[in-house]
Amino acid sequence: MKLKYSYVFIFLCSLSINCSTQKLAKVNIVQQTTGTSSFFKHPGILNSREQLSFIKKKLKNGEEPWKTAFKQLRESPFSSSNYQPKPYDVVDCGSYNKPNVGCDQQAQDGMAVYCNALMYCFTNDENYAKKALSIIDAWANTYQKNTSSNARLLVSWTAPWIANGAELLKYEYPGWKKENENQVNKLFDKFLPYVMDETMPGNNWVQSAIEANFAIAVFKDDKPLFDKAVERWKTRVRTYIYESTDGDKPINTPGKSEKETENTWKQTTSGTVYINGLAMESCRDLGHLNLGFNSMMYSAETAFQQNIDLFSLEQKRLTDFMELHGSWMTGAVKVPANICDGFIVAKRGDKDGITPPMGGGESAWEIAYSHLHDRLKIFLPYTKKMIEDKRPAHISKWVSKGETLTHAGIIF
Repeated sequence: MKLKYSYVFIFLCSLSINCSTQKLAKVNIVQQTTGTSSFFKHPGILNSREQLSFIKKKLKNGEEPWKTAFKQLRESPFSSSNYQPKPYDVVDCGSYNKPNVGCDQQAQDGMAVYCNALMYCFTNDENYAKKALSIIDAWANTYQKNTSSNARLLVSWTAPWIANGAELLKYEYPGWKKENENQVNKLFDKFLPYVMDETMPGNNWVQSAIEANFAIAVFKDDKPLFDKAVERWKTRVRTYIYESTDGDKPINTPGKSEKETENTWKQTTSGTVYINGLAMESCRDLGHLNLGFNSMMYSAETAFQQNIDLFSLEQKRLTDFMELHGSWMTGAVKVPANICDGFIVAKRGDKDGITPPMGGGESAWEIAYSHLHDRLKIFLPYTKKMIEDKRPAHISKWVSKGETLTHAGIIF
């Protein structure tokens, strides 16, 4: 009777904002005894149970864009129940993958964990769940550390893939066992020092690290670690995307001088004019820019799953970023001469830059669009066109998580 009473109390308390601290403590005790978190909703990194149900209905009815996006997932080599991982005890990864001892493999095996977990959720084929768990086991039983200059970056890319896959299996797969959780945590305890290193570059590196910070915190039910991720996101979104309210120049990157920050942003011979929505890596190339922005949005989505709305907090900054770059990527607007010397490239080595009418870049910011347009009712015509041109968003290295399948048209 005590358990039934507590569930009734939880419902009644949810209808009022005046529940006392004493009563809330009682609720937390009940939640702990029923085996769930006292703070976190699960599954609750990128994918909630409600979202999975929404997608399943779309797939059952053969609706687009989910139908084509699922076909893409199903045909990916990372979604195969025959996928073969290749774990390393020491992953030695330097700049431009020199040296390259397990660099690609570590991230790709992480991708295979998430892709197989998604396939299980959409097909109920246990072979996918078993494959994802076997990949985790292979790495947990082998891996010791990452070394060389890209160690922090590679771990920050890998951890969210594993966390998202493990989160789905823990709460959706009946075959999940305590030993599976121990294996995941064995990996995450070794990953965390890399992820939490604040001396890493303040560009896409730290955005990936914050995504990993969020994902690990939710999986581990670690509230202080989650709070740290929120704090990092709030700081780093303001140092990555410029708004005129920041002043004449971008806010200094933590740990960097004004001159160092300015040099990071310029990336050009003549400097640049700072306008609303310009980002730290806009003048570098869209490939690195998308790595940073995608991770930033995956972080914000994880926070939203846990009832913290970072999209609303920075909606002006995010909107300006998306429409500015969307106008260039679709070819609707030419890059002004006083922005990055009028020359922004789609990826490193691009000789032509992005120019009308072709545009450039391969982005589909479904998560950001769902929140800012569908939920917050902000008009985003350039972003809408860019998304429609690039659907479905690919699951691809290093951080792109196929969000057309998982987040297009999500009902809030």
